[in-house]
Amino acid sequence: MKKIVTGIIFLVGFLVTVSPALCKTKNIVPNGSFETKTTDNLPEGWLTKTYRGTSAEFSFNDVEKHSDSYSYMIKINPPGGSILFYPEKKITKIKPGKKYQFSVWIKAKGLGYSPNFIAPAIRINYKPKRLSPVPTIDLMLEMKGENEWKNLTLTTVAPPTAKQITVDFLLTKGSVWIDDVEITEVE
Repeated sequence: MKKIVTGIIFLVGFLVTVSPALCKTKNIVPNGSFETKTTDNLPEGWLTKTYRGTSAEFSFNDVEKHSDSYSYMIKINPPGGSILFYPEKKITKIKPGKKYQFSVWIKAKGLGYSPNFIAPAIRINYKPKRLSPVPTIDLMLEMKGENEWKNLTLTTVAPPTAKQITVDFLLTKGSVWIDDVEITEVE
């Protein structure tokens, strides 16, 4: 009887430890932890677009990071402006009608509106048919008063015609460290 109870306790402990890893779906964002660099000082598979003469600095940071070796830091110089940071390749490993969770770790300093009153945000959407209103994480609201790393998440459902999911970081003022960008299917 003692052996049976010990065996059951061992089995339950094993299942509790292993089951979350078995249930977790694969991250479909390429290089979401920014561990692979290009010669242009960008994370491999990611692009930036600078608007209206915005001055900014881009760098890998091995001190301010959430996990692994690096985070990616974008610093927008005064008076601010508009920077778009997004995956270069289409994220097409999605299934129409399925639920997806976007997750990112962010640390920010000096966030603010651009001179054109654009707010810093993260937008998630689908193609060819977009969701309206656009699923958005308002960085001014979410990071207000935060000085440390914060995990931000957003869950959406892919429209019936979805072939692609898009992720856009719209940054306007201050410094932002980004790490561990993930999109996973939610069971």
